[in-house]
Amino acid sequence: MLMRFLGALALLAVAAPTQAATRDSADGRLLHDLFKSIVEIPTVKGRGQVPRMARLLSARLRQAGFAARDVEIVPVGETASLIVRYRGTGAKPPLLFLAHMDVVEAKRADWERDPFKLHEADGFLYGRGTSDNKLGVAHLVAAFITLKKAGFRPDRDLILGFTGDEETDMKSSMVLAERLAALKPDYAINSDSGGGRADASGKPTSFAIQVAEKTFANIAVTIRNAGGHSARPRADNAIYELAEVLGRVRGYTFPLVASDLTRSMLRDAAASSSASESLKAKVAALEAKPDDPALLAEIGREPRLGHAVRTTCVPTLLEGGHADNALPQSATATINCRIFPGVEIEEVRQTLAGLGGNAAAEWRIVGEPFGAPASPANPALFAAIQQALAPQAQGIPIFPYMTPGATDGKHFRARGIPTYGFSADFTVGGEVAGVHGLNERIPERALYEAFDFWPRLMRQLAGGGEGAAK
Repeated sequence: MLMRFLGALALLAVAAPTQAATRDSADGRLLHDLFKSIVEIPTVKGRGQVPRMARLLSARLRQAGFAARDVEIVPVGETASLIVRYRGTGAKPPLLFLAHMDVVEAKRADWERDPFKLHEADGFLYGRGTSDNKLGVAHLVAAFITLKKAGFRPDRDLILGFTGDEETDMKSSMVLAERLAALKPDYAINSDSGGGRADASGKPTSFAIQVAEKTFANIAVTIRNAGGHSARPRADNAIYELAEVLGRVRGYTFPLVASDLTRSMLRDAAASSSASESLKAKVAALEAKPDDPALLAEIGREPRLGHAVRTTCVPTLLEGGHADNALPQSATATINCRIFPGVEIEEVRQTLAGLGGNAAAEWRIVGEPFGAPASPANPALFAAIQQALAPQAQGIPIFPYMTPGATDGKHFRARGIPTYGFSADFTVGGEVAGVHGLNERIPERALYEAFDFWPRLMRQLAGGGEGAAK
């Protein structure tokens, strides 16, 4: 049913184009000033600067006409969340729009430019957080300001929810999800994922919406031993035995999960301008034989894709021994698993323990990881996205997909709030954003040309009309 809907959606007739924001337009100047201000606040864990950014955004929104009661900064340790309420008539349940204010650390010595200054060069905007996720913050705040100044009155409350430690502890994410779940929103839109894709010429080819995330779980395996003096080696060395266990785990591949979601992801991958002819042929064959086990297994071996459509587990940390002249009394490996939605963590632990083949090995789940269900297809939202995209990319196909990493979205899905992740920008084939790495950047067009998508989408989703919002 999901695939039939998406096929029809790609053929929708949509509204006529409207004028996009430019660097010299009123919206463009607002965006540039706002974006520069927040990129130059180093909202890294340990620096205590997220509340400063939240205060800046709060002030901008208050100046635009939002009442004090509708702009709330929620302290969470050294960081904070920000909640902004654009009041509507209440005819429909609220909608949430999410982003995160914090960024990954960046060292000046490693970068070509100061990572916490916005630099403009060769058609790009450089700085930590330009892509992840301060572009989303700037777009959403500017959209609220633009709609407020236009006198737009939505038929439902529109709510911004910005977290302050998505890149690290996610404590503010949990607090915010709990707070906003009490408002019983219809669903949430997360600007920190997904978005458009274009070929090398810049022509839009598809638009991806994140509807699920794999469960992040660490599983530790420990081998214990009485140990002894290293001058008198023994056959049952804990490190050797741990290595044997890991070798058996290495040889196992979790089965590909065949579902509407994975088939959508395969179609999206095959539509990419960088897709191999072999992958395109396999995905086309899958249309005729959607449950062919041999074909699914073959696709699952694709090096750039296999990890995305199955559970994966890989060792990432080792700890063992207590002295260089003593036999190890214990050896532990941490295995990081990214688990497909719907698969229980305990089930994965038992699978690994069975593979290990050592009855004395201790297998335990580290901490309290949790999973979240995939968000269901949302025809009304997907159609609204198509209409909002029309001036940029009329009639392109939409593909729901799942990320192997983690975003704030998992906390909202775990609270029963369907969450859909997408940005408004189109990534051109060959462009590198440098997310979490050196010289993070976005093309200038991402700031200006992509912005108008957000006010258009909000109008589509919240109906309403002109007149002072109460």
